[in-house]
Amino acid sequence: MSLPGTAGLAPALAAAALAVPAGPAGADIDCRFETECLEGEVCADSGFELTLETALSPGTVLAEGGLPEGDRVVTDTGTAEVDWAAAGPALAAFWVARPGFHMLSFDAGGAARYSAHLPGAGLSVLYLGTCGTR
Repeated sequence: MSLPGTAGLAPALAAAALAVPAGPAGADIDCRFETECLEGEVCADSGFELTLETALSPGTVLAEGGLPEGDRVVTDTGTAEVDWAAAGPALAAFWVARPGFHMLSFDAGGAARYSAHLPGAGLSVLYLGTCGTR
């Protein structure tokens, strides 16, 4: 399944190196977020964590259309299937889980941003942290 508007990304993915921090091939990616910023409020300390269950291998070079399907994100509130996108050396995972829309992005060094948009609550939240393989 592809996200709307991502079909044109396939040519850009040809031979793009994955931004998965070093670790064993196909290892889960664990993310920890030290900062939480609620829309309209001051940022605060956070201990939020999530895990990506993925077939991605660190340092893998992608062929056109080489992003995996069927990967999942696991949080303390549940599990959801993710869609991937790549831009240069960075990766982004997207998923929909009630009650909102979610995006996680990280670079080869592990710097990560996770945002959740909760339209029904009129709220968005941004987390700042790191991701790495086990």
